[in-house]
Amino acid sequence: MLLLIFFLLSARVDVFFSATDGCEDNIVKSIDSAKRSIYIASYSLTSREISEAIVRAKKRGLDVKVITDPQQSSQKFSKINFLRNNGVDIRVPLYDTKGKRFLTPKMHHKFIIFDQEYVMTGSYNLTASAEDLNDENCVFIYDDKDVVEKFYQEFQRIWKISK
Repeated sequence: MLLLIFFLLSARVDVFFSATDGCEDNIVKSIDSAKRSIYIASYSLTSREISEAIVRAKKRGLDVKVITDPQQSSQKFSKINFLRNNGVDIRVPLYDTKGKRFLTPKMHHKFIIFDQEYVMTGSYNLTASAEDLNDENCVFIYDDKDVVEKFYQEFQRIWKISK
């Protein structure tokens, strides 16, 4: 209980729902206001607005890295090639299936680290359908270095096994 109270006193959390609050707008605002780095782990990325914001960040000179699922990155509406063609560093994980032929691991994370200062996570895929069709959530966690570091370590772990 004390840990929960400490967490609530030390971290600021903003919660948005796609149907009522517009997750996409809040994500784009965060991308546009980032100053140093944006690290994205996203299962799928088809949102034109978010993709354009990512390219703007890259053109401002930010360190922008994206990890996405190998199968999703080649889907018809994926913006991965658009990002890659605009200089964004994109990787997909090379998972070890341990010899199991039908095993298809997924990079199913949905998080963004902004300036290594705060994190957005939740069910929200960076897709048009997440914003316009689905009931999804995005949670922004501020002022908690331990949480940000945990997400950064996970990003680095996957980045190292990706090409």
